[in-house]
Amino acid sequence: MKEAFKLGVILALYAAAACFALALVNNVTAPTIERLSLQKESEALKMIFPGADGFEKIEGVQKQSGSATVESFYKATKGGAVAGYAVKATGPTYDMTTLIAGFEPDMKVAGVHILKTSDSPGFGQKAADPSYKNSKGTTFYGQFAGVDASKPLALGADFEAISGATITSNTMGELISNAAAVVQNYLAGGNK
Repeated sequence: MKEAFKLGVILALYAAAACFALALVNNVTAPTIERLSLQKESEALKMIFPGADGFEKIEGVQKQSGSATVESFYKATKGGAVAGYAVKATGPTYDMTTLIAGFEPDMKVAGVHILKTSDSPGFGQKAADPSYKNSKGTTFYGQFAGVDASKPLALGADFEAISGATITSNTMGELISNAAAVVQNYLAGGNK
């Protein structure tokens, strides 16, 4: 009995030391990870709206749209006028994807940038792969530019699927449609 108690105490001490070490590493790396994430987000906004001279983060917009969770909402401006809106959203695809979808004031897609995806290697990862080209010669995410997002996007009508990754393709379209719904709600005077 004493031996089991002794082993239990030793195991508890090792577990406590490991938890402390993990917490310490997290506290040291968290600011760097946050800074790099914001930098990547800023670069994506500039890629979607290359002519914009500013991005205003708008607070108080709805945080859920369908299965998408809205992380950030921006208004892009150029020369004092609204150039468009951008929504950073995370939602289920084959697994999970975070993207920024930009919309012009007339609800045409200005661009889409996939920040991260954990979809299946090989097929699902092609959604974010800049070397993957569809039958029209564009990337998966590039084909959305100019598409009317005032209505839900439809696979086959508005965009092409990635061969072998229909679930990823369809749910990416849904994620972009959910982001568009956030913009439409904001423009209609809705919030939260």
